[in-house]
Amino acid sequence: MRIPEHTIEEIRSSVSIVDIISSYVQLRKRGKNFIGLCPFNQEKTPSFTVSEEKQIFHCFGCHTGGNVYKFLMEYKSISFIEAVKEVAEIVGISLNFEEDRFESAN
Repeated sequence: MRIPEHTIEEIRSSVSIVDIISSYVQLRKRGKNFIGLCPFNQEKTPSFTVSEEKQIFHCFGCHTGGNVYKFLMEYKSISFIEAVKEVAEIVGISLNFEEDRFESAN
C-alpha cells in the first residue's frame, strides 16, 4: 500500500512549514525567512533558516534541510508515511492508499 504522489503533494502544499516547525523551534522573522536555533545540533547563534516562500528548511551549521516531511522525520525519528499522516491530520485531508503493483503480483 502506498500514498499517491498527488496526495502527498496536496498535503505538503496545504500546510505552512513555518507553522509546523514553529511548534517545535522558536523562530523569528528575518527578512523574508525565519531563523532559529537548530534542533539537530548544539549551537549558540541561529543558523537554522525556514523559507515560507519555498516551504523548506536548512541549517547552515549541520547542513540538514528539506521540506516539512523531512523535518518531522528527523525531529521525531518517524518514517515518511508517519510524517505524511501527521501533516494530513493537521490540515484535515484524509489519506487513501493505492495498492502497490508489486504486492498484487504475489
